[in-house]
Amino acid sequence: MITLLTPKEIRLIEHAACRAWPAKHTKEYGGWLFRATDGITRRANSVLPLGSPEGQNLEASLEATRKFYRQHRLPVRFQMTVASQPPELEPFLERAGLIIDMRVKVLTAPLAEIFIHDPQIGIVVFGSPWKDWFAAYRDASGFSKEQMTVREGIIERITTEKACAAAIMDDQVVGIGLAVLDQEWLGLFSLITKERYRKRGVASTITQSLISWGLVRGAKWGYLQVEEENIPAQKLYYGLGFTDAYSYWYRVET
Repeated sequence: MITLLTPKEIRLIEHAACRAWPAKHTKEYGGWLFRATDGITRRANSVLPLGSPEGQNLEASLEATRKFYRQHRLPVRFQMTVASQPPELEPFLERAGLIIDMRVKVLTAPLAEIFIHDPQIGIVVFGSPWKDWFAAYRDASGFSKEQMTVREGIIERITTEKACAAAIMDDQVVGIGLAVLDQEWLGLFSLITKERYRKRGVASTITQSLISWGLVRGAKWGYLQVEEENIPAQKLYYGLGFTDAYSYWYRVET
């Protein structure tokens, strides 16, 4: 588990990431945020416990959590970091039988120190996604029509300034990426390339283009999330200048 930031810094990034990937249904329960989005993506269907729960009784809080997720026909899932509140939540959930579902690294970088080279691949950047952008997203990811429809809804709900980038090769969109600006922080999401165009600099060029977009708009820091098992993506981001900041993991009730 990686923890190189303070709990306050972690909570700042997690709040920004929550705004950048907004759930369809939310409910505040004290300092916890319940999120539900038709079961698509763990982040948008989990509890974000960045403050103390209502009443601060964990047994009662877990029951309130179960009630919310039963209403949405979803399992109880918590997105956990070392900054989760209250401090005894992690051992409590373990005793309650919630198992670890996935571990994710959060990487950050001072954007001014990222080397930006002139793109050798055609890149277009717009403030909103378009038909071919979504089509490339679907084709490169293998997501179903239902899964893509939910993701389209998430992206449409973003209220802060965003940028959608696409790499163009052979007269088609071969890779895409999303950036969301939140004050001095730039979040990078949905960086994906069609399989036959991988290892040709598409992902790094898209990332650098989104960083350039953010720098012009006053962003100073960037963050992104990558699964601990996705070693190729980690190598790409490390090569660009991102470093490990902290980890988060999910605990789910089975």
